[in-house]
Amino acid sequence: MQHKMKKLITTIYILGCLTYSFTSHAQTVPNEVIQGPFKTDLYPDGKIYFEKENDATNNDPCQTIAFILEYKQDNHIKKEQIDEYSEDGACVELASVFFAKVHNKSYIFVMQKWGHNMPSVDISNDFYTTTAYTKDQDGSLIIDSKMFNDPNLSGTDGYVDDGVRHRRYYKYKTAAAIKKYLKQKYQ
Repeated sequence: MQHKMKKLITTIYILGCLTYSFTSHAQTVPNEVIQGPFKTDLYPDGKIYFEKENDATNNDPCQTIAFILEYKQDNHIKKEQIDEYSEDGACVELASVFFAKVHNKSYIFVMQKWGHNMPSVDISNDFYTTTAYTKDQDGSLIIDSKMFNDPNLSGTDGYVDDGVRHRRYYKYKTAAAIKKYLKQKYQ
């Protein structure tokens, strides 16, 4: 009986060590940078980049994308998460990251895309949204609320099923198209 008890305790100890090893390794795997780093006029001593967070699971393979700002302040490197983009009916992708000036103010534009493909219901489309970021009066990077509410900065391109299968066209699905629109609307 004593031999079986020792064997049981040893087995539990080994399983506990393995479990700790696997979970601590999973927590130390760094996030993968997928875009950037990019220099920006908004932070001359800084950079922005985008990384996939290690939050996918077997039940949900989509990974959240984090928008990161890294800059130097008081001889220290500061790292801030500005925003994050996540699953919305499909996994999120970064379609484009670009910079532009609007009314002589520097902006960072991030275009996200979600690809919806459901052949059983005859849906195959991409949904786009472009978010504009700029500095506020305190020097923090924020979403520009006026552009956030602009209906032309998001849209669907592809086939939708809303009773009648038809094709929708979204004409602002590239950085060049958005920049042209910005010049027409906001300059």
